[in-house]
Amino acid sequence: MLPSFSKRSGAPLTDNEKLMIINAHNYLSKVNFPEESHPKSTLRKRVAEALGVAESTVGCVVADWNKRNDGTFTPHKTLGRPKFQTDDDVSELLRTKILNSNKTAEQVSTPVLCQFLSENGYTFSKWKLLRVLHHLGYYYGQGERRNILHESPNNVAFRCRYLRFRFANLEGQNDVPHRPEVFLDESYCHLHHISRNTWVPHQGVVLSPGHGPLVVIFGAIIVFRNGSSNKLHGELVPNSVHIWDPKIKPPGNRGRKRSNAEEWNDVPDVVKDANIVPNQMDYHGNFNAEIFEDLFSTLCETLHEKYGPVNIHMDGASYHKRRVENIPTSSTKKQEIVEWLTAHNISFSNELRKPELLELVQMHKEKVSFTCVEIAKQYGHEVFYTPPYHCELQPIEGVWAVVKGEVARSGPHPNLLSIRNTLLDAFKNKINSKVILGLWRKTLKNAKAYFEADENANLIGEESDDYSDTDDDV
Repeated sequence: MLPSFSKRSGAPLTDNEKLMIINAHNYLSKVNFPEESHPKSTLRKRVAEALGVAESTVGCVVADWNKRNDGTFTPHKTLGRPKFQTDDDVSELLRTKILNSNKTAEQVSTPVLCQFLSENGYTFSKWKLLRVLHHLGYYYGQGERRNILHESPNNVAFRCRYLRFRFANLEGQNDVPHRPEVFLDESYCHLHHISRNTWVPHQGVVLSPGHGPLVVIFGAIIVFRNGSSNKLHGELVPNSVHIWDPKIKPPGNRGRKRSNAEEWNDVPDVVKDANIVPNQMDYHGNFNAEIFEDLFSTLCETLHEKYGPVNIHMDGASYHKRRVENIPTSSTKKQEIVEWLTAHNISFSNELRKPELLELVQMHKEKVSFTCVEIAKQYGHEVFYTPPYHCELQPIEGVWAVVKGEVARSGPHPNLLSIRNTLLDAFKNKINSKVILGLWRKTLKNAKAYFEADENANLIGEESDDYSDTDDDV
């Protein structure tokens, strides 16, 4: 059974609701009720019962209506804290300070910002400054970590030059590459590889698994126009993925075989014969120019036979940039510098000292190519080096994240052979055209954002091509 009346909530009355109270009050004031039906009932009480409001509310509304006598009500006062407004000058000061500190790897805390604003004539308490910072969209955390040289002038110049060449290969609104684009890289995966994300209690401590046995990974992906249509397609370059244990060695003179030799029999011979001292940190210590150039030569031949001339993109690791000819440096003996000058038909006086001879080398040196660039030219390919500390421009970095994520989800693993097999299955089942094109478009979006943001894009010279890049993988 419904009650005789329903009470209204305590929200502020609107002008229409107030007008209903006035109309009900005026109507009931003209109606004569028998005293026995409503004993000791006032007009205000009858209106309140009819509309489900408090008697005091009826009294206030009627008094306000009679007081103004103009058919309107007193505007309602907004309760609570007024809407927060940030001073534009303060916003710009904080933005400049925070961005500059991020670029120079300077730690910024709330007391530091309070002191900074105080020096510029603004006094803020800690809590008020926190409100301002949150209102402007800043948060106190790790952020996206980048090397301090990421935005150095030389690196920005190198990046602009690289992006100009890359965009020149794209056609139409859909950014279809004229020549197929190949992205190659090396990575590694530890035996106890785990995901960085996990559930932890408040202020919980997560111990790092540390370094241990690992496998080295080499691979390449390609994005190209499929057939006569402009439809894009992405795939792993056939036979380009190699995974091996850096401790693997060729059979000894006594003919004793290494354990699991049959399972590892597809490891390239150049790896087995490299005589590298295994390093359990990452792949850099388990790789050299000899291994890379051997794998790269085979890759270039495969690309030539299946895809024709392509553009190859890779980072500037030292073993990617072994020169065809070494140029004398300050550590070179004086006699070797003399021989280099003589071989290049550069005249000089026998009385010159070593610093003067080195200066002569710098004045007359010609641009000496890299070995891998010459290998690529033999097959009609062109090599482009991505800027240092710019993993976000390399779609194959996302491929490493996908396959190593499968290792983390399927662990723990008993040995490196299990790691290798899991990685191979992930390459086969998880890396398809849709995944590769998604990663490729994401890096292309990053490239366009960089190119539009660089104000000196049209003032880039042709120098700065000798960077050595040792970025960490995803």
